[in-house]
Amino acid sequence: MAKHKQVKNLVDVKGFWKSVNEKPRGEWVEVFASDWCKDYWRFYAYISLENYEQDIDAINDLIHRLNWRDGDVYVELINHSEGLSDFHHWLYEKGYFTHHCALDLNNWRKRFGDKQ
Repeated sequence: MAKHKQVKNLVDVKGFWKSVNEKPRGEWVEVFASDWCKDYWRFYAYISLENYEQDIDAINDLIHRLNWRDGDVYVELINHSEGLSDFHHWLYEKGYFTHHCALDLNNWRKRFGDKQ
């Protein structure tokens, strides 16, 4: 529970409208994540092409810690760098009610290869 409180404080201090991580210098995709009704938690985050595995792992971990009620999660693609326009469009088309596919490492690996 202490970890949950620590994460919640991070989101509360930064405010949900500010990204929980810094905007990368290279290519990136920005996502918004929240509980389904946006009642309890929500945040913005960047996924960089250079470090997508670490970024996605960190975002999914944050979602897991914030979503202790185990409710449905909503993910929305917000923005992207110019070089990832086609990939962003591909991810956008895969989603219907939510773009949770943006947080699936396999989708990134199919397009850009394994970064490990």
